[in-house]
Amino acid sequence: MAKPAGEECKISTGGKNEKKRPVFSIAVLWCIVVCGLIKVAYSYDLLLMVPPILSGKKIGWQPLNDTGITWSGNYASGNNATCLSSTAPDGDNVAAAQDCSYGKDVNDDGGDGHAGFSFTKLASNGQALANQNADYTTTSWACVKDNVTGLTWEVKTDDSGLHDKDDEYTWYNTDSTNNGGFVGYAQQSGNSCYGYDSGDPATYCNTQDYVNRVNAAGWCGASDWRVPTRTELESIVIYDHYSFTLDTDFFVHAVNSFFWSSSPYAYNINYTWCVSFANGLSSYDNYRSSSYAVRLVRGGQ
Repeated sequence: MAKPAGEECKISTGGKNEKKRPVFSIAVLWCIVVCGLIKVAYSYDLLLMVPPILSGKKIGWQPLNDTGITWSGNYASGNNATCLSSTAPDGDNVAAAQDCSYGKDVNDDGGDGHAGFSFTKLASNGQALANQNADYTTTSWACVKDNVTGLTWEVKTDDSGLHDKDDEYTWYNTDSTNNGGFVGYAQQSGNSCYGYDSGDPATYCNTQDYVNRVNAAGWCGASDWRVPTRTELESIVIYDHYSFTLDTDFFVHAVNSFFWSSSPYAYNINYTWCVSFANGLSSYDNYRSSSYAVRLVRGGQ
């Protein structure tokens, strides 16, 4: 059965503790059915890197956000400003079969996020703000909880502190079970981030050490922060924005930059997936030695 777009595939390992990353080569067959006979037109190999699943871990579906698209394409070209019910020459409702007519975005209750998105502002102790309509300059918040997916996200600051929006990091992960076969780079010349000391590896500007520092600080009352997967980053992209594809009413101090995911690129161990919030697109050809932004997450998985 096909999964909804954006879902990640999890494969059961039969309840055994797996310490190796399985690699599957799947022959994908394109078939043509003629007179009850199946004829293979062509095939190709698809390489899947599947993370290990430990016994006793609950496996289930994680809810998905909608796309955030609230406008429709017009007939015969162009776009409408809203999800208008335009009519084609044959009388069909053009918008009825489009994205804006389906999902949570249709019934936007407003106030807690763009379209069907729903967020809760959290203080640095992890508690929800009493006044969710408060302006950041009056009552700042440190994290945002996605009420649809259940994920909690780091909110960046503009104070040259630990969570500063301008700090960037190389990709580094010493866990061989999920780093795609290469640890990446602990530091690069020219690195600069809050607290950096070239003589102290714990202060290096890389993803792993940044996670460790945030967890040590108990940010938003938690110590299980991590680098998000590509799919998790994509879940907060607003796809009806042509640029700056993040809800800045909640994710203040957002930057139009590439953000590291924890998802290695399967075909090249030097690459890791990134998501750009300048345009909402994902890219795979990002060298782990590059310096990009990081927005940590907790929950899920």
